[in-house]
Amino acid sequence: MIELPAAWRARAMVLEGPADRSLFSNEELATADAFKLAKRRNEWLLSRQAAKRLGTRRYVSYSHSGNYAGAASDDEPIGIDVQVVRDLDERVAHLFLSDAETAAMQRCTLPHRLLHFWCAKEAAWKPRSERYATLKQLPLTLVEERADGLLFDLVETVAIGEVIVALTSVES
Repeated sequence: MIELPAAWRARAMVLEGPADRSLFSNEELATADAFKLAKRRNEWLLSRQAAKRLGTRRYVSYSHSGNYAGAASDDEPIGIDVQVVRDLDERVAHLFLSDAETAAMQRCTLPHRLLHFWCAKEAAWKPRSERYATLKQLPLTLVEERADGLLFDLVETVAIGEVIVALTSVES
């Protein structure tokens, strides 16, 4: 289990695989086993394992990257994104960030700043996907840069080991 910030722990969990198949019903295992790729089966199971450990509430969001998967659960719409740290070419920022968001990203000094913005956009978009067709259309305002992540108006990110995790704010 990835140690998330204390304020997040009642709402989100990120696990490192493989999933524990003994936690699932035959029906759930059949759903997972319908995926052709073992990687997809494990991602599906691991994210649902995280949700089970959280105690599912009205809204649930899932995410996975590499050997990690997570879930977030709340009584209000929620979004989570998990990304294994990797380099992204900042020339792709225009594909999902507005000009103002790109400028804000370029002022940041933390490592993997574009991946933090990507995670933030993904997590913030999940509970709003009916209102915004693309990530670029969803406006995000950077509030604060921290040593280990970013705080936006709708979401915050944190780098933990080899992953970056984003979770929507309670007020969002």
